[in-house]
Amino acid sequence: MKKECTVIVLAAACTLAFAGGPKSVFTPWIDKWPSSPITVVCPWAVGGVVDIVNRKLASYGEEVFGQPVVATNDFIRADAISMSDSFLQSLTPILGDGGNVAFINYLKTKANDPNFIIGSENAFAIAPNLKNARTLPFSYQDFEPIISLCSAVFVLTASTKLNITNLESLKAYGQERKLTVAVGGTTSIENFMIKELFKELNLPLEVITYNSANLALDALIKEEVHLAVSHQSQAKRGVLDGSITPVVLFDEKGKTTGIFAGVKGVGEYGYTAYCKNRSFLLARKGTDAAVIKKMREGYKAILAQQEVMTLFESLMIEIEPLDSEAIDKHLAAVQSLVNAHR
Repeated sequence: MKKECTVIVLAAACTLAFAGGPKSVFTPWIDKWPSSPITVVCPWAVGGVVDIVNRKLASYGEEVFGQPVVATNDFIRADAISMSDSFLQSLTPILGDGGNVAFINYLKTKANDPNFIIGSENAFAIAPNLKNARTLPFSYQDFEPIISLCSAVFVLTASTKLNITNLESLKAYGQERKLTVAVGGTTSIENFMIKELFKELNLPLEVITYNSANLALDALIKEEVHLAVSHQSQAKRGVLDGSITPVVLFDEKGKTTGIFAGVKGVGEYGYTAYCKNRSFLLARKGTDAAVIKKMREGYKAILAQQEVMTLFESLMIEIEPLDSEAIDKHLAAVQSLVNAHR
């Protein structure tokens, strides 16, 4: 009798277990992930727009993921190192504003580690496709795209003294002279958008590159160039003080509110030379789809926070939580633009 009772008890215990017994035994592993703090690397300078965004989003980490999110930077500028000019030039594909050092270091991360990095089109669709580009020790295939964190629309501005206020007046002014346009670097998306736009306008052009869009705007304010391309937030001060005039936004449509109200988008003129600057979250290649999904859903929830939306509005950037397929299409479009003008 005692033996029979023992068998019955064991059978009942097994039945209970398979019917949803002790939860800890059958909890899916992804529910326990992450078991340590998450790290998100910004491969660009502290204080920049993406760095500010990364730190703000990270502040919701523990609430959303049950673990803190640590926002950090891994950034080295080639022009901040004391070396010969020729040696610096040879290092440019690895050091500099593209954040390539960070991507190289990130390759040490293993799949499913709670370590992530932010990327953009510069490193994956522009730099590798430039004429005579050196082979970088990483590629887009080394990463798994998760979600787009923010998007920025570029604006073309002109010296107010030139009285160029739209593409019609730009085309008229450019018929009699070669226009000079300042952009923030040879690997910047704006370098290729302005070339494509002037091709569509059938105007001669000389692009002058600077180490940043802010320096490009300084050159415009000093009247060293006719025009400059930058993010809207960077051009805001000059537009407000009247030293520069917005000409066109590199987007499908223009603005109806704010300081750029009334400025048309390139697409409204019937041209196709526009593309957004997008920053997106990446994981190491091979990371489980469940981790990708959990990070995407978590960051999508964070991006919907009112404080985040208010910050984005103040920075003049957009929330576009694109998925991996949309990110792939974006990079392909940028690569096509680069290939047409390299």
